[in-house]
Amino acid sequence: MRELNNSHAVLLILAVMTGCATRHGTTGGAGIDLVLADGQARESVTSWTPESADLLFTSNREGNSEIYLLHGGSGELENLTNDPGPDNWPVWSPDGQRIAFQSRRTGNLDIWVMNTDGSGLTQLTDDPEHDYLPAWSPDGTRISFASWRREEADADAERTNHIYMMNADGSDQHRFLAQSPNTSAGLIWSPVGSQLALTRKLEGGSGDVFLLDGAGEVTGRLTEDEAYDGGGQFSPDGSHLAFYSEEGGNSEIVVMAVDGSDRRSVVEDGQAWYPRWSPDGRWIVYTVATSDAPDLNLDLFAVRADGSGEPIPLVTGPGRDSEGSWRPAQ
Repeated sequence: MRELNNSHAVLLILAVMTGCATRHGTTGGAGIDLVLADGQARESVTSWTPESADLLFTSNREGNSEIYLLHGGSGELENLTNDPGPDNWPVWSPDGQRIAFQSRRTGNLDIWVMNTDGSGLTQLTDDPEHDYLPAWSPDGTRISFASWRREEADADAERTNHIYMMNADGSDQHRFLAQSPNTSAGLIWSPVGSQLALTRKLEGGSGDVFLLDGAGEVTGRLTEDEAYDGGGQFSPDGSHLAFYSEEGGNSEIVVMAVDGSDRRSVVEDGQAWYPRWSPDGRWIVYTVATSDAPDLNLDLFAVRADGSGEPIPLVTGPGRDSEGSWRPAQ
């Protein structure tokens, strides 16, 4: 199943399924189980670190794509968005106090932010074209996003996604990086320094990860193979990048040092995407497909960043639970 290059990625992260799923989880170490009021849904989260066990994710358990927060301290499951329009792709601010996400509640994709309890909802972008895949700068003052916006210079060009930048309050929206039609979306920020990363889609459907400086200039090429490598995130110390590598219907989670060394597959022989690091850099949560389209089922698993041990299920069951990430360390 090749779902996650360029436009296909947008289709998957916008996917909505109906019905309430039965959930279960298996913890490794101290864990908190939650049985919802209807007695059917069950969640489990493991306290990977004492400071940060809250798990943010997207789910369609109530018939619509919503953003949920599973509180690691109490086990409370909270629907943060609760709107008829699909909401997804939630990303924590670096201080763990705000959440940026994309939503179609006004008809097309725009970038919104909210507090971690769902209050303070603010629409940051309002353009006729789609704005999506928000990402915070390390200091929390800026948000990058992908957009289909056309500017005067490319009004007649083929529609593609460009990288835009804005302040965290939505001001000063401007194009940061012009893309070719063969370039994938989504800027990746290193939590230290000014290093950036981006996947460029190449001829034949493959895609490689490139490193950029703070001005958007390419400084290196991290991967070079026949697979599509994307959906990455830097480790908390900025030394490694986790990403999915998809080829021939198989997608695995890969970890690699930013100098191109120490490449290892931590999840193999499956359909796995969207790796996100734990605050201490020892664990990775990721989305995995446990059944194929049209009845696509997505679950959340965790694996040690060094690839040791077996993956641990965090959120499983019928439906689509995806895009999980733990709250940053406070």
